[in-house]
Amino acid sequence: MKKYIPKNIEPKWQKKWEESGLYKTDLAKPNKFYVLAEFAYPSGDLHMGHWFTFGGADIYARMKRMQGYNVFFPNGFDAFGLPAENAAIKRNIHPQDWTKSNIAAMKKQFKTTGASFTFDHEVITSLPNYYKWNQWIFIKMFEKGLAYKGKYISNWCETDQTVLANEGVVDGLCWRCGNPVVQKAVDQWFFKIKAYADRLIWPEDPNVNWPKSVREAQNQWIGKSEGIIIDFKLENSEEVIKAYTVYPETIFGVTYMVLAPEHPLATKIATPEYKQSVLEYLEKAKKKLEVERKEAEREKTGVFTGSYCINPANNKKFPIWIADYVIGTYGTGAVMGVPGSDKRDFEFAKKYELAVIRVIGKTAKDKDEIKSLQDVLEEGYLVNSGRFSGLKTPQPAKEQVKGWMENQGFGERSAQYHIHDWSISRQRYWGTPIPMVHCSKCGIVPVPEKNLPVELPYDVDYTPKGKSPLASNEAWLSVKCPKCGGDAKRDVDTMDTFVDSSWYFFRYLNPDLETKVFDIDLASKIMPVDIYFGGAEHTLGHTLYSRFFTKFFYDLRLTKLDEYALRRVNHGIVLGPDGNKMSKSKGNVVNPDDEVNKYGADAVRVYLAFFMPYEGTGPWISERIWGPYRFLERVWLLTQVKAAKPTQEGLYLMHKTIKKVTDDIEATRFNTAVAALMEWLNYLGKKKVSEIEYETFLKLLAPFAPHITEELWSYQVKAADDDKWSIHQQKWPEADEKYLQKEHVVIVVQVNGKLRHTLTTGNEVAEEETKVVKLALGNEKVKKYLATGVKKIIYIKGRLLNFVT
Repeated sequence: MKKYIPKNIEPKWQKKWEESGLYKTDLAKPNKFYVLAEFAYPSGDLHMGHWFTFGGADIYARMKRMQGYNVFFPNGFDAFGLPAENAAIKRNIHPQDWTKSNIAAMKKQFKTTGASFTFDHEVITSLPNYYKWNQWIFIKMFEKGLAYKGKYISNWCETDQTVLANEGVVDGLCWRCGNPVVQKAVDQWFFKIKAYADRLIWPEDPNVNWPKSVREAQNQWIGKSEGIIIDFKLENSEEVIKAYTVYPETIFGVTYMVLAPEHPLATKIATPEYKQSVLEYLEKAKKKLEVERKEAEREKTGVFTGSYCINPANNKKFPIWIADYVIGTYGTGAVMGVPGSDKRDFEFAKKYELAVIRVIGKTAKDKDEIKSLQDVLEEGYLVNSGRFSGLKTPQPAKEQVKGWMENQGFGERSAQYHIHDWSISRQRYWGTPIPMVHCSKCGIVPVPEKNLPVELPYDVDYTPKGKSPLASNEAWLSVKCPKCGGDAKRDVDTMDTFVDSSWYFFRYLNPDLETKVFDIDLASKIMPVDIYFGGAEHTLGHTLYSRFFTKFFYDLRLTKLDEYALRRVNHGIVLGPDGNKMSKSKGNVVNPDDEVNKYGADAVRVYLAFFMPYEGTGPWISERIWGPYRFLERVWLLTQVKAAKPTQEGLYLMHKTIKKVTDDIEATRFNTAVAALMEWLNYLGKKKVSEIEYETFLKLLAPFAPHITEELWSYQVKAADDDKWSIHQQKWPEADEKYLQKEHVVIVVQVNGKLRHTLTTGNEVAEEETKVVKLALGNEKVKKYLATGVKKIIYIKGRLLNFVT
């Protein structure tokens, strides 16, 4: 047989698959299975991360298709965003032109992977027929009171000249450009994701299969807490500070109050003596990021305001401080300091010589002085707490104190959340224009739906200048107010690109639909997504926002779904050969095209599936593709069908491999599935191979190596149905349990852990320890080692028998 040369077969089959429409999906047919992989950003080149993501999804989709499912596996491009804009500035090319060129190039590269997704349902988020519906969704949010504008201390990237959501700040740096982020008050648009916080909290046992790590991280990010808001009056003033706490039972231990630097009273209550030091502290606080201020290990700093407030529980006064570890957007921006029951508060109190009162003791009579952190108790019995002394904490003390506060009129139960409303404003060009008009008479007015989309103008100055680039196009900017007809201005911000990716899986169903955001009837048949492949880095961004959009669509009666994907699979990260994340600046990016030219797409696909678990992280080492390439060469040579039918052992190994590969692909354990195929090939290569074994092997290998298996199928097998000429149209093998039981088993016999003999016996005998022991004792080789007597017998059914003398 001729030599295995991938470049001679792979382009041929890629062309035939495309021309025949082999992988196109008719959504009208039954038995749908929706496979989704996070769509790519059109950066210009596919990298190994793309291959890894889509490779795993493609393996899974191919098996499902062979199992008889009507697989829907679409693809598209998440095309808006800062990288296009930054690249355009660097290369002096318009972002639109750069993006279009990259999409064309990447589609050609995608073809070389041999993937079974199609572009016949393609979504490109930078096209007006897509972002028109971003704008429609925005207006619906506005109508429901879920979109609003306000000034807010925000994460600001000086390099990119734009606002970033908290999820877009990684270790104090912009997630896009990697440069430092500062705090800045910016006028911007928000979506009220906080209004959906309770619905976004995952239950303990959800009816969908999402990783526990994702569910727990999202719940922690939402950060719901049940507490009470307590009113503290300022001394000699009618002003009231409202402080939120989840530990109302410690009210008698309050010795100071802390306000966030953003609190509206922060400067107002500073006395003349302390005014300057307060202003200086606030200026320093502005330069710190929220994530930095929240760090538990960081030393806490603060400044005294000179003012005092009154504890409503005992009418005692205590000082008011400002400290940046309190965040203005969480709770009320005011926290009561209880150093006797909180270790953070204790450290702050000791640093600034504030009073410490024991409020929780080991017993109801424990009133020992608190001298160190080790003396601070967070649970026990209330002490020095008036009528509540002696109650056990947290319950029943917490509930009884809460009720008392409510009855006294200075406490109100409240639920608070860590999650902020979603800042969607971006002061950049390459994104969806916000469909609002600013009129001096009418205020903020939405663009009428009939006038959507508000198209992104081509002629703008998109270089960073501290204002939104859209403001540079006067002809686009100036419009008539939809309400009064007077002169008005368009909103010049664009939307966060996470808006684009929050609902694209609905739009895939009919991307050219002009009259609706998506076809509701079709969505009811095809949605939810059955399995969604993507990155763990999107846990607190994309996947949370897309769940929010799905619940909003539910409220609009566009869907009956509560969750949009039945199963989420997080893939790992392919690192550069040096063990670092691939980056052009580091010069460690591996171009898949180079590897395909050397080894072929199938070898690259098999290596990607084999070299580490799908959820793992590991370096790409090109030289190791040689192993999968040699494996495929051996498959290529396994072409002569020599045996009429498989042996009993052959049937066992075949059905064992069918079960292993099927189960492993279902569980996305692609590496162990490939290992099972390699193990079976070792066996097949030493014997005469029957037709059924050969065909089964090719079918099991087909999802991993679609080209070579298609070629060999065409040589060796004639399909009974000419319409089903491809191996990828064949029925997936099913394991038969009756062949998974061996007629005979080999049992290792040891004495004191050393091999002394092997027994070959039937399954029935192997099931019973006494029968196996009897056989072993009847053997002279074993008996001579047991002269001193047997102290203990260890039997592992069907595998090992060990005598301990």
